[in-house]
Amino acid sequence: MKEIILDHEKVFLGDNLRTCRKHCNLSEREVSKMLHVDITTISKYEHNTRTPDIYMMMRFADVYEVSLDKLVGRK
Repeated sequence: MKEIILDHEKVFLGDNLRTCRKHCNLSEREVSKMLHVDITTISKYEHNTRTPDIYMMMRFADVYEVSLDKLVGRK
């Protein structure tokens, strides 16, 4: 899989979640089904109105095949 390039200037997790999802050519609906959560939950995460807990972040990292550090924008 091609490496995902994230903008480390972005401080919001939701921006990185959206970038990863789009890089993987997945819709919010597809991700919601993969993670067994409602599509509105995915939308809230990506729009920074709700923050996933560490267990959900691990699930996102697995789906997007990235490390947690990369997902949260750490270099």
